[in-house]
Amino acid sequence: MTGTAAPAVREPADEPPDGPGALLRAAREVTLAQARTLARHGRYAEAEELLRASDPDAATLDLLARVHAQQGNLDEADRCWAEAERLAPGTAEFTAARARIAAIRGGGARGPVAAGTLARRVGVPLVALVMLALLVDIRFGTGDPEPAAAPVTVPASPSPSSSPSSAAAASAALDGLDLRVPGVRARRSPGEISVTFRRGLFRRDAVLSADGRAVLAALGARLRPAAGRLEVAVIGHTDPSPLRAGGDYAGNMELGMARATVAREVLREASGVPTARISVASLGGALPPYRGAGADAAARNRTVTVRISATGGG
Repeated sequence: MTGTAAPAVREPADEPPDGPGALLRAAREVTLAQARTLARHGRYAEAEELLRASDPDAATLDLLARVHAQQGNLDEADRCWAEAERLAPGTAEFTAARARIAAIRGGGARGPVAAGTLARRVGVPLVALVMLALLVDIRFGTGDPEPAAAPVTVPASPSPSSSPSSAAAASAALDGLDLRVPGVRARRSPGEISVTFRRGLFRRDAVLSADGRAVLAALGARLRPAAGRLEVAVIGHTDPSPLRAGGDYAGNMELGMARATVAREVLREASGVPTARISVASLGGALPPYRGAGADAAARNRTVTVRISATGGG
């Protein structure tokens, strides 16, 4: 599996570039890129939820299997790879993955188990090889470039290799932020602050309401004192309902990206954080911040999520 390309998907030779099949493949590729990035940053539950909401094709099942394997759930990983094999028979990567799991099971390991437990059961060298292979496949991709149209950049905590002074400076940059802004919810976790908004920011499509623009500008002003030490990711959302045909946007993914881009510009101007340090992404109607099917939930999900991390610099 290590360093191998994702299984090829046969495409109809006469499929027009903007036909239904092409659009479905584009949506699938965006979903895979987003789930892969979430998994790289250890956000396995979110990656799994995103993948389970997609059509279960071979590539989706392959990535879902890797997510399960990274968490030590080898039974579920094997089940996903078995189904991927059924959909794409003869794919060497799936066969090799199942063979590695079979080797571990030969040592008596079944069900969700941690790597340390596996090491005690079947030996450190074998477990190290299997888990390293799976780690490389998820962390560094499967050989396919991620779509540039919807990159998901999730700010990471300072790396373990950072010097103590660098890590302390990064922590201080976040600790010193006062994000008590009306209409803003800020949830702090190690190395990151996740910001959601109590009300929807957009009155329609990617058009900010007056209140939405004001709350984004107020949030940006709170970031300005540490602008040189911050990285920001803006993730666009929509409600899960499909868009009406003939509108300005092809789908919720594109609309979410437009919202993220608009919000980024307001934050950039108000905060002074360099554009290169503000990434944009879209989850479309997947994983909306507010659950529910009513008009209130739909209005609140016309929004973005903002994730703030420190660069580690001084």
